[in-house]
Amino acid sequence: MGTLSLESAPATNASAAACERERTWRLLIACARHAAGLTGATEVVSVATTVDDWAHVERRASAHGLLPWLARALSQGEGAPSDEHASSVARSADRAALMAAANACAGRTLAQVRRLEELIGALANVGVTALPYKGPVLSLQLYGDLALRQSVDLDLVVPFDAYDVARAALVRRGLPPRWGHTVRQEQTLFAWLGHAPFGQGDDFVELHWRFADRRFPFALDARDVLRRAQQARVAGRMLPLMAADDLLAVLSMHAARHLYERLEWVSGVTRLLVAAPVAPAALMARARALRAGRTLAVSVHVAAQLLDFPLDDAWRRALAVDPAASPLAERMVRELAAHELRDTPWPEGAALVRRYGELVDTRLDRARLFMHAALDPTAKDHDAVALPDALVPLHRVIRPLRLARRYWRG
Repeated sequence: MGTLSLESAPATNASAAACERERTWRLLIACARHAAGLTGATEVVSVATTVDDWAHVERRASAHGLLPWLARALSQGEGAPSDEHASSVARSADRAALMAAANACAGRTLAQVRRLEELIGALANVGVTALPYKGPVLSLQLYGDLALRQSVDLDLVVPFDAYDVARAALVRRGLPPRWGHTVRQEQTLFAWLGHAPFGQGDDFVELHWRFADRRFPFALDARDVLRRAQQARVAGRMLPLMAADDLLAVLSMHAARHLYERLEWVSGVTRLLVAAPVAPAALMARARALRAGRTLAVSVHVAAQLLDFPLDDAWRRALAVDPAASPLAERMVRELAAHELRDTPWPEGAALVRRYGELVDTRLDRARLFMHAALDPTAKDHDAVALPDALVPLHRVIRPLRLARRYWRG
């Protein structure tokens, strides 16, 4: 009997760990639903009574961008009637550590807001209007609170013809190219990406001139966004905020490109869907005009399948135009859960490019995506074959040759 107990112990431990991951996942889904405006804090508190490993919960909530929402829900639930286990959760040391981490996150966000106001002013002084993208301003736009999104860096979008001026202004403000890249390297190796990083340590900015990398034929231009933007006062300065229909298309594109790997990205899209004053058909028409109809359709299905966003008749009619979106969303939701629960790896390399091919609207867009994936050099190409600065443009020739050699050998 003792031998049987020893042999079954590893399996028992593995089973217990799997159950704890499942409970944590259910808690994260409840937090995401709360952030999306689909449920209140009570659901989060109720699910929280089932978890034991709060250090794991804190790590995963942070990874999914939901730490502020989890902390807020637990704080709101403190005064509500709860069972004995819920009360013990509220008093636990691990819960206190989670709250401390959320407070630290809020402190970093406030520092980012101050830095954002400074940088927007510096760009305005050289005649560049910049659009804050993601980060604390998006938190304000989505949730009405600057501190409910976690962000590591600041993102600014400027029109392409203003990029050089904006870049020089950031460098003068003490934000050098983050990886020490030269202008020539930036023009060649970051051209496909649509943005480049500046700064050091925790103080860094990504300066964008596009909203998506070049493989995605996203037709939203920075000047169009600024022309349609609303204005809001943040930290004493009026800042442009993206129009809601543009924002929905952008966030859906961003979440889909990153395989919905952060639940808060799905929450943000869902929050916009919940509050949308525009009819679903009009939202889909705007997305298709931006060549992002598929990513919006898939994102709506992901919101429905993962967070139980209710699809009314208007949404069902709007989504019926693209019948391939629902099964693709179902597959991506399964992959997300498999990654979270069993560490199943994400698609990468050629598999990832094929997935991207499923996310664009037309066959022509798919062909264009594959072409850019094959031809556009990246920083990884420079890491593999370091060239003198003057020869960096040769990566445009070297990359397709390297890929052809790799797949020929494969």
